[in-house]
Amino acid sequence: RTLTAYSGITTSDGAGDGTTLVDSNLIGRNNFITEKTILIMSGTAKDEDKGAIDFDNTDGKITLQGTGFRTEIKAGTIFRVLNISSVEMDVARIEAKIDALSGATGIFHEQADVALSFNTVSGSETNVFNLVVADTRYIIRSLRLKFADPGGETITVRLYELVNDGLIEVDSFEVTTANFGTYHSLMDMFGMAQLAGDNLKVTTRVSAGADIATLGQYSWAKTNV
Repeated sequence: RTLTAYSGITTSDGAGDGTTLVDSNLIGRNNFITEKTILIMSGTAKDEDKGAIDFDNTDGKITLQGTGFRTEIKAGTIFRVLNISSVEMDVARIEAKIDALSGATGIFHEQADVALSFNTVSGSETNVFNLVVADTRYIIRSLRLKFADPGGETITVRLYELVNDGLIEVDSFEVTTANFGTYHSLMDMFGMAQLAGDNLKVTTRVSAGADIATLGQYSWAKTNV
């Protein structure tokens, strides 16, 4: 096939930010433009090219990918529609396929560790984490929590997971003046080496009294589903 699918001259000014161009000679034409490359042949954007993401055959307007050209495409600008997709579009398609493949094959993407430093309070539960983004599955690979001495009070660490697609408390662990000195792990608190699911939540709360300084860290990974 030929490289040039169409050569034309814009008949009116495009958008001021360079994201559209208009050729009324394309009114009523079939959409042979979307996902093709638009090459500017004259004017201040000469030799620039961008992928077309939309074509409106009611007014001949072509919408460009991303931020468009570096300047407004004025009336009288010569352009070509090339029978190739832009590099940006090819990269976007590849990234989409990689994301889909990663989710389909269960490949988890490791995330940076999250350091924890907060106060455990009595008035409400404080989130250690609450992982709940749609279409995402999580693994908590490790968790450590260390509390200051609660004195006569009791700190409760609660684990929430999905059961029948509802987030409920499935386990809990108590920290008192007798065991506060331990850097508690997932195994210590919940008898599990790791956590996995589409929504994972761990919280802390002290029974009463002053706030309790809390330190910790967790390692995690996620994938698309």
